[in-house]
Amino acid sequence: MVASVGKSETITGLDIGTTKVCALIAEITDSGELVLLSSGVSVSHGIRRGVVVDIDATAHAIEEAVTKAATQAGREVESVYVGVTGEHIGSLNSSGIIPITRPDREITREDVERVNEQARVIVLPPDRQILHAIPRAYTVDGQSGVSHPIGMSGTRLEVQTHIVHGAVTFLQNVEKCVVKSGLDVAEAVLEPIASGEAVLLPTEKDLGVCLIDIGGGTSDIAVFHGGEIYYSAVIPVGGNHVTNDVAEGLKVGQAEAERLKTLHGGAITGLVQEDEVITVQQVGRDESRKLRRRALVQIIEPRMEELFELVRDELAQAECLDRIPFGIVISGGGSQLRDVVELAHRVMGLPCRIGRPQGLTGLNDTLSHPMYATAVGLVLYGGRQIAGERRVGIQRGSRTMHGFQKLWARLRELFGM
Repeated sequence: MVASVGKSETITGLDIGTTKVCALIAEITDSGELVLLSSGVSVSHGIRRGVVVDIDATAHAIEEAVTKAATQAGREVESVYVGVTGEHIGSLNSSGIIPITRPDREITREDVERVNEQARVIVLPPDRQILHAIPRAYTVDGQSGVSHPIGMSGTRLEVQTHIVHGAVTFLQNVEKCVVKSGLDVAEAVLEPIASGEAVLLPTEKDLGVCLIDIGGGTSDIAVFHGGEIYYSAVIPVGGNHVTNDVAEGLKVGQAEAERLKTLHGGAITGLVQEDEVITVQQVGRDESRKLRRRALVQIIEPRMEELFELVRDELAQAECLDRIPFGIVISGGGSQLRDVVELAHRVMGLPCRIGRPQGLTGLNDTLSHPMYATAVGLVLYGGRQIAGERRVGIQRGSRTMHGFQKLWARLRELFGM
């Protein structure tokens, strides 16, 4: 969303998760700096595994979170950059190629827009729509690895593009929830693309890294290579599956299972001492009981192991394992489970670290938690879009002024002015 405020603009990122809805409002100053103004969080009830199951409940949660943030910032929010995910998300790589027919053979912005549009011409079922078409690299007359072809000379321009698509109805339901809460959608953004803006380093993106964002209902994966996204997918296992396993295994309620997972959980049973004991409150009983912590971790470990095995298999099938020398970066609420880095390394055999959001001025300790990576990333993504629009406007304005100057010079020459 963009709302004018003097010489600055505000951007609102909206992360609609399975467990929480988070809205962040930031200001992009005239110098291009992004400054966090406020945040608002509400409990999410209408989302399951990244998909809307109750429009009214989701719209209410959105309105609550955005109202909190808007009141704190003292700004009116009109539209938002909203994150989307779910098992319905798919991706593929496409390409486009055009001839450069200008007499001087110089590649213009219009040529780049034309080749990008050609790469978007793909055959999808009628119930699917393109969410993102992200140029990964350009090739000019056979010279690959070109990132900015504008101004170069050539006779043929090619582009390799990563296309993310989703189910029309599921995407429409997200938009309906936002509109029902009184807002417009500035852009729907795949959540791992947003999270990557917040937690990945430029060097990692350039040389190759895989981001795993472990949410409540799903885990999003995105492979970055050559500075842009190369592959993306959604794994249908998230933190709530671990909580459900704990609830069933220990015969406790969901709230108690979440508490036990958060405070005492772990991903590797072998790292738990034999004498560690925890207190468990069972359903229907007033008194609590003692339990060895190993029993809790023995329930959690298989589910987390399954998650990383699914990620490994997905990457192997997509032939991406050799493209990520920087290994794995884990974000999202599920990344805070004890020993999760060690388990990911054991299962996948790759370097691994936790990704904490950064890049936004004014982030406090709470919002620097990995569970806010998507929300922070949505703001950063919006800021990058606005910065790009500003640059295009300046360049187009410069070209227009240059054209007027040439025309005026020609008129002076013809009429002796």
